Amino acid sequence: MKLLEVDVVTARRYILGLQGLWPGRRWNGIQGLHSAVQEIGSVQVDPLDVVGQSQDLALCARVETYRPSLLDHALYERRSLFEWGANLHIRPIEELPYMLSKMRKWDYQNRRASFERTHQGLIAEVLRDVETRGPLGSRDLVGGERISSYRARRDTGLALFYLWLRGDLMIHSRLRGERRYDLTSKLVQPRLLVPASPEDSEEHFLRRGMRLLGLPNASEMLMVQRLSSESSVRASQRNSWVHNQERLGRLVRVEVKGWRGPHWADAGDAPLLERLARGDVPKRWRPLSTTTEDEATFLAPLEIVSARGRSKKIFDFEYVWEVYKPASKRRWGYYTLPILHGETLKARAELRFDREENALRVLDFWLEAWTKPSDQGFARAVARGLDRLRTMTGAGRVDLKGVRPSGFRSLVARGT
Repeated sequence: MKLLEVDVVTARRYILGLQGLWPGRRWNGIQGLHSAVQEIGSVQVDPLDVVGQSQDLALCARVETYRPSLLDHALYERRSLFEWGANLHIRPIEELPYMLSKMRKWDYQNRRASFERTHQGLIAEVLRDVETRGPLGSRDLVGGERISSYRARRDTGLALFYLWLRGDLMIHSRLRGERRYDLTSKLVQPRLLVPASPEDSEEHFLRRGMRLLGLPNASEMLMVQRLSSESSVRASQRNSWVHNQERLGRLVRVEVKGWRGPHWADAGDAPLLERLARGDVPKRWRPLSTTTEDEATFLAPLEIVSARGRSKKIFDFEYVWEVYKPASKRRWGYYTLPILHGETLKARAELRFDREENALRVLDFWLEAWTKPSDQGFARAVARGLDRLRTMTGAGRVDLKGVRPSGFRSLVARGT
């Protein structure tokens, strides 16, 4: 069994590079947006719009000249991307054949199966409505019984949701934020409706899971196994599954100096890890303009490299998204984002786009203990990062009142 040994810097660069976050933005425009999502696998959606939605922040961190309108065009006009999942993710349309089997089987605590058993006639009726009337949202459906579900207020709306979840429908568009659905067969090419074989799907999702997490540890490998498997998976099966993937030559074990326990990478990435360890950057990763040293990146709250407790191990940076915590229990702030500079997290900021004043406001700002307030290079990088967010949101100016200490605020102001 081959074992690779790398240092923490190499591990960080590998994880960030797989996610298109280092050494800088390498995609541009509508085609670049598609390529970005295709390479990183998926982008999680969150509807809260504080300084752009989470998916906008994630894509702005990767794609030059990104605007939310670009995503709408890719989703609802060009249809190079689509949305699916109980935890909604944006995915490349080429992934649909691999997803179809999962869509047909996916359930949560047997809720969908139970609803389908007791509402067969209603589901068929709602499907006929969409076939005959075209794109529909929950409010377009007449009648239906009131239900207690956070997915819909009436059983007709829940039927619409489950038809989408099992792949019969796709999100056609959004009207004031509400989803409108149409037949999947109307919206995508026929070749994309042919399910991939179980073997091809397993291989596809194994590779996607490994790229998504980047050097997953033993517990995270269970997530990769569940992502790639067509059937249910028990935690007790993880070790034997991992050993089998190693035996088949699909995974390589990696020891990261300073990190506890073994980690794994896609076996095809072994040369890439060795190259990064030598200080080389792959040509395909080279940024179109600024690097993360030149321009700081404000990471989205659901960013896979820093969410779910991963920032502590990868960056020695404690990060919890506190938006759903009571105000009295927040340590940092309502909508606080980590700030990436180079391949390290050096600070965090609570931001808000004030639409009435047309200003991007920094409400609060925290430097990490190891970040010097006199760091002019970091201050300039923060200024450039804020200006990019200002452009993405359409704000007319940046309000730096919340940046502290005041000396660092003055340095940032010189760069704006």
